[in-house]
Amino acid sequence: MKQFYYSLLLAIFGCLSLYAQNGGISGAALDAETGEPLIGATVTLEGTTQGTIVGLDGSFLMQNVPPGNHTLAIDYVGYEKYTQGVLVAPDQTTAIGPIDIATSAVGLNEIQVVANVAIDRKTPVAVATIKGDVIENKLGNQEFPEILRTTPSVYTTKSGGGFGDARINVRGFDQRNTAVLINGIPVNDMENGWVYWSNWAGLSDVTKSMQIQRGLGASKLAISSVGGTINIITKTTDQKAGGVASFGVGNDGYLKYGLTLSTGRIGDGWALTFSGSRTTGDGYIDATWIDAYSYFGSITKEIGKKHQLVLTAIGAPQRHGQRSFREGLTKYVPANSTVDALLTQREEMGEEWTAAQTQQLNDAYVAQIQESTTADYDERKEANGETYSARGNIRYNSDWGFKDGERFNIRENFYHKPQFALNHYWNISEKAFLGTSVYYSLGRGGGTGDRGSISAFGGGTAGGTWAFRDDDKLINFDDLVRWNTGTNDIDGFPAEGHYQTDNGYVASEGRRDNDTTLYYNKGLIKRASMNEHNWLGVLSKADIDLGENLNLVAGIDLRQYKGLHYRRAVDLLGNDYWLDSRNVNNNAIDVDTDGNGIIDRRESGALITADDGGFTIADEDKKIHYDNDGIVGWQGVFGELEYSKAALTAFISLAGSNTSYQRVDRFNYETGSENETSDVYNYLGYNAKVGANYNINQFHNVFVNAGYFSRAPIFDDVFPSFNNVDVNVDAENEKIIGLEAGYGLRTSAVALSLNLYRTLWQDKAFFESVQYSDGTDGFANVQGLDAIHQGIELDLKASPVTGLTLRGMASLGDWQWQNDVEGVLFDDNNEPVDTIFVYTDGLKVGDAAQTTLSVGVDYRFKFGLGLDADYMYFDNLYANFDPVTRLNPDNAGKQALKLPSYGLLNAGLSYKFDLNKAYVKLRINGNNLLDELYVAEANDGEFLTDAGGFFGFGRTWSASLRVGF
Repeated sequence: MKQFYYSLLLAIFGCLSLYAQNGGISGAALDAETGEPLIGATVTLEGTTQGTIVGLDGSFLMQNVPPGNHTLAIDYVGYEKYTQGVLVAPDQTTAIGPIDIATSAVGLNEIQVVANVAIDRKTPVAVATIKGDVIENKLGNQEFPEILRTTPSVYTTKSGGGFGDARINVRGFDQRNTAVLINGIPVNDMENGWVYWSNWAGLSDVTKSMQIQRGLGASKLAISSVGGTINIITKTTDQKAGGVASFGVGNDGYLKYGLTLSTGRIGDGWALTFSGSRTTGDGYIDATWIDAYSYFGSITKEIGKKHQLVLTAIGAPQRHGQRSFREGLTKYVPANSTVDALLTQREEMGEEWTAAQTQQLNDAYVAQIQESTTADYDERKEANGETYSARGNIRYNSDWGFKDGERFNIRENFYHKPQFALNHYWNISEKAFLGTSVYYSLGRGGGTGDRGSISAFGGGTAGGTWAFRDDDKLINFDDLVRWNTGTNDIDGFPAEGHYQTDNGYVASEGRRDNDTTLYYNKGLIKRASMNEHNWLGVLSKADIDLGENLNLVAGIDLRQYKGLHYRRAVDLLGNDYWLDSRNVNNNAIDVDTDGNGIIDRRESGALITADDGGFTIADEDKKIHYDNDGIVGWQGVFGELEYSKAALTAFISLAGSNTSYQRVDRFNYETGSENETSDVYNYLGYNAKVGANYNINQFHNVFVNAGYFSRAPIFDDVFPSFNNVDVNVDAENEKIIGLEAGYGLRTSAVALSLNLYRTLWQDKAFFESVQYSDGTDGFANVQGLDAIHQGIELDLKASPVTGLTLRGMASLGDWQWQNDVEGVLFDDNNEPVDTIFVYTDGLKVGDAAQTTLSVGVDYRFKFGLGLDADYMYFDNLYANFDPVTRLNPDNAGKQALKLPSYGLLNAGLSYKFDLNKAYVKLRINGNNLLDELYVAEANDGEFLTDAGGFFGFGRTWSASLRVGF
């Protein structure tokens, strides 16, 4: 027995002796162009199972390496594989220093220069970067902006729930005040600043990285980056030949498949990449089906060593059903007995109802929401035998029904917005670079709805399609078609069917009678509102090293945009014609549409047939309701001077722009008349920014920045009356002052960012249509509203052991309106008739959660299995409201309705393995795994039971398979 112990001890000491003789390898893996750490890159010794992962500061340490010569390999998605021979000595750690690893894409570094990508510990802005592999893993069948949910001060919802109908708010500012760039090219709508994510349905498939710069951001352009800038860098052409085939499925019939092929570098400096995908599904919300394609192409030509041409094309033709109307919340989640009793009590008490009872009612409904699950309502729907979903289910959509046995949604979106860009990159010398993009975008498509009217609810209201429903609360399209074609005595409709004229059944606009307020029964059709455009732009940027630690960036930003706005008839719903009376150039036909023997002003026009699929923009005689162009010009210049030496980087940036607006109207004015084309209205805008970053040491850094932004009003602020005469000549620039300070900590195991911000938004203007108590129309012009958006943000990552990453985020915002202002009321002749006072001082900004928190975990096993989960919490979410409606001094200081807080749990599992020279990757995602029932957005109301809005999605899932070769 003693001999056994002696042998065991000798073996242990022998192993320890061998272990003590082993050495190690240390280094850092960095992006060759930007110097950013390649966090999570895999470091291995070829021919062995030994490996480690690059830490949060880019460093890595591999221990217990046997002495001798080894080949070190570093792999990272989107980068060239790096190998290096290393000699390891016994009991020593071989330091190989920082390793610059080149991207695997041709032209990517040049794009990042043009696109103003922020660099960690150098660019003094609050920033978060989401790499393409994270998007590939976690997005699944979610909307593209939702990948940013775990970013501080970001709030995103699916809005009505249609494919691509999501919206995003950054630091309390909506999409109009958040700039979106694709490869440095602005994509916010030139007329209203909005971003329509359905136009970019395939963008997630080709995104190399997405960077959100909160605040005024790092872009040199004079763009709408009040809340922040979303900077999307797409894939370019791969260095090596290969491809990826993908297939995905998900809840509610979601199906997506795609293919990417790349030639790699071929003869004479050419390289080509193409990516395409197809997406279909029924949609989580009823009748929000999706039928979409996407494509991306890149052709690169290297001309010598200094020039490179890159031609890219990206587009996503799609059609999907929508849910447009924010129904009362109780139509999705009906009141229970407790809430019903309080509602009855409120009605009985009238003005004696107290604020405390209001709180009691809201609390009761919140409790009901929190105790319920979406599954409860799915079960109720199944038990009641309803067709699809009626009221009482969060999937309910009030915009659809059945027509001839097929689902038929009155609200659809169809659009195709291809963008083509020719990029020239010129490395003039080691100290000078010039990048120029010439791009062209043409958008074609629009959205549908109804047009016309039929008297509803006993004849006292002019009803659209929404007024005629079956027992399941779906639109009764079959009966609507029957009424349109003259059938009498249909339940819920006027007793007499549609009047048949000498021209057949003719639908037209209703009008108000001189003696009553009733609308005539004019019939209903399905129309399409077309919002199309032609957009040409040039963006050129020079980057020059001036020496003495100074770098100059300067350039031009030129854009010419023409928005084409008109309507057309897409389904007459049984009628023979639509009589359009709005076009003064096409009104030769008189039709007595209701048989009263009188031709009124809405009964002289043109008879329009439904679009048979051959419609073109040039078909002026087939357009209805309106036909006008919005012409926007943009001439911008920008420059930035940067000083960088050792630990300090500082910059000053200036940008200026002239925005011109002009309107052409072919319906309201005779062809060739003086007013057919408006004057041109010019607005100068500019911004100035300064900032500095100081790296205290290799771990700690601090930064500050400040900026002033004067932004031109949007197109509709200048032409609020939708004509060329009633122009708002008093429209003023909005002013934004931004201040920010931040601290960063970077070690191999911890990455922490802490930011403080304060944004003052001055001279916010509202010019809105109003209706006075006597029924006449007018406008309210309210200017000078101010708001303050301030808060603190924390972003944290930790990697305590190899393969494990912990994440945390917290943002505490305080966003509120700052003043009460006086406005002016105008009549429909644009004459001032009265003044109003708007009481908004101290009111919280609505429509985005002011407090957001998240925690997350990723764990990656060495054999290719990965697990991840994120929990997100949203609080201090106030309902959306229009400040111009706050006119009652008795309600001054009364906050908008506060919506219930909520939390969401998402999780995923992935497995990746090699198969010969290919790889296979499996992924499963689950979103809202706890099936939380929550209100994602709502309009203001005194009570939750009065508010109209949308509940968020319940539990959803997706799974995908990717094969790379």
